[in-house]
Amino acid sequence: MKIIKLFFCMVLLLSTASCLAPDAGVIDADELKKIMSADAGLVIIDNRTEYEYQQGRIPGAINISQEKFRILDKLLPKEKDTPIVFYCRGVG
Repeated sequence: MKIIKLFFCMVLLLSTASCLAPDAGVIDADELKKIMSADAGLVIIDNRTEYEYQQGRIPGAINISQEKFRILDKLLPKEKDTPIVFYCRGVG
């Protein structure tokens, strides 16, 4: 089962990589803190389960678990220039 989940995550990652904005990338916690303090319009999406979200989260983060990704376009801001950061627990 773990291999199937890992495979699904890899397929999802590879299929969405081509959709990333040219300036999209991976940032660390310090970089996120800088962005959060500089940009009041930043939207932070917590991609973990509801339970994990309730255990602790980045202040102001919105929980959109993987199960809700099919309606992601309805949950995100309509403005295309809104900066968005996704985070999750990671694989492994």
